[in-house]
Amino acid sequence: MHTLHSNTCSLRAQSLGVVAAACLIAGGEHSAFGNESVELRELRAALGVMQEQLAKTNKELEKSEEQRKALAESLAETVRVSEEQMAAAREMQLKLQAFGIDLFTQDENSLQQRLLKAVRDLDISRQDVERHADALQALSEAFLKYLQATPEAAEKERIAAEAAIATAGEALEAPSEEGTGEPGDLSSSRVVSIDNSVGLVVLDAGKEKGLRVGTPIAILRGERPIFTALVVDVRDTISGAVLQDKMADIGEVAVGDGFRLLPHQNNL
Repeated sequence: MHTLHSNTCSLRAQSLGVVAAACLIAGGEHSAFGNESVELRELRAALGVMQEQLAKTNKELEKSEEQRKALAESLAETVRVSEEQMAAAREMQLKLQAFGIDLFTQDENSLQQRLLKAVRDLDISRQDVERHADALQALSEAFLKYLQATPEAAEKERIAAEAAIATAGEALEAPSEEGTGEPGDLSSSRVVSIDNSVGLVVLDAGKEKGLRVGTPIAILRGERPIFTALVVDVRDTISGAVLQDKMADIGEVAVGDGFRLLPHQNNL
């Protein structure tokens, strides 16, 4: 802005100089009665130079004004984008805090501990569901035996009771199919991604190969176990596991390492 102001002042001074020179030339022409003196020719030449400089300065001034406008627009756009990014960062921070994740904590195991707690809670809930399912199945079987032992029961009540037992059986079959599937062949399955900051690994095997939340596994380097891990998230074809205990001092887990199932332990 200071340079633009200086250029404007210079342009004004040059304009005044051109006007003054033009007046001198006009006066000289009248006083010489048509005979052009040496001084007048020099003044005319100087006037031509000043006019060229004035035109050049005027173009530079217009160019500087265009640059100033472009810079002002660029600055405004930069400020707008910066404000949007700051707002998005604040929103993401609030969302993560709502999930119980503190971005500013120095404890690298905090997220891992939360995941393990979630797995423990899920396992407790699953055990409760299994107990309720066992109780419901026992009740259904006992009630069915009772119906068979009382043939004199009314046909309407018998049909309603058998329908209720069938509904209970369908409800019991749905969760059992997902939780009791036989493990598939994991010999070609590998670690495909690692997040060292929280000790998470992503595996290219999931529900389709029999993995479920809470499944203990061993990460392999060749045939040698190097880490134990616990599956904490399962999708159809991939799953995530939290690293636990180091079993061999031969480096950290790497992409391409294999894994195998460990005997199920009640370590939750």
